[in-house]
Amino acid sequence: MDLRQLRHFVTLAQTLNYRQAAEQLHMSQPPLSQSIRKLEDDLGVQLFERDRRGTVLSDAGRAALESAKLALYHARQVQAVSQATASGELGRLHIGFIGSATFSLIPKLVQAFRAAYPAIDLVLTESTTREICAQVASGDFDAGLLRYPVTQATELSITPVEPDRLIAALPSGNPLQIKDSLQLIDLADQPFVNYRPSEVPGLHALVVLACQNTGFMPQIKQHAVQAQTLVSLVGAGLGVALVPAVVAKAATPGVIFRELTDTQYLPQIGIALALNQRQPVATAQRLKELLLKLQPMG
Repeated sequence: MDLRQLRHFVTLAQTLNYRQAAEQLHMSQPPLSQSIRKLEDDLGVQLFERDRRGTVLSDAGRAALESAKLALYHARQVQAVSQATASGELGRLHIGFIGSATFSLIPKLVQAFRAAYPAIDLVLTESTTREICAQVASGDFDAGLLRYPVTQATELSITPVEPDRLIAALPSGNPLQIKDSLQLIDLADQPFVNYRPSEVPGLHALVVLACQNTGFMPQIKQHAVQAQTLVSLVGAGLGVALVPAVVAKAATPGVIFRELTDTQYLPQIGIALALNQRQPVATAQRLKELLLKLQPMG
């Protein structure tokens, strides 16, 4: 017994006419009759009877009809689920993300992704760029939204999806706040709050390098991991910081943000999508396609 035979049985049961059933099945009548006889032999029962009215279902046929319909329905579901999963339209997508992605990118992404792929279970986990790289490489994360440029060696596919820039964060009351914009050298005598090098080595190095290219070594007094934590420490009066401009979207009491005009010393930064191309995940490919539509770069 196979699905083809069940389909033949259900179609004939619905039409009770071999010619009409054969037409609907796009086959000739003799192979249909053979298929029905083979199914009856396999089941050991007679599914149809003939009387003066024509072909009718037997008691066994009537009893088997609903189960046959259900079997065909489940077969279609198996096909639909497997095809949707293979194409990345069904399943689970685990994304690791850095904290600053929540200011702009994550809200837009989640809304658009759920609208486009409602059958995908979206799981989000906040982490650092270094940890996201490790988790995507190991397969614990299907995709990662991390800080760009990535300064550590990696075999992951890195695709920039949201451009950004560094700006200065000053504690309210700092004399420099009277200026509408700043140069990096204006911060030379200020204590700095910077990213912890053991956990955020990329941004830590970029900030130090930018200051060195300007002609000074930043006086780092405090470290933190997430950009919003840096901003909070600035607001507490512990120093100044260079942070992604997207952080300024969230108002922080006691903090003044200023643009930096000497952009030749500032690195190009942003948020990038990290994927493991050695272990491709279909749902992650759908994420990439959507992100490139939402955030075209270059």
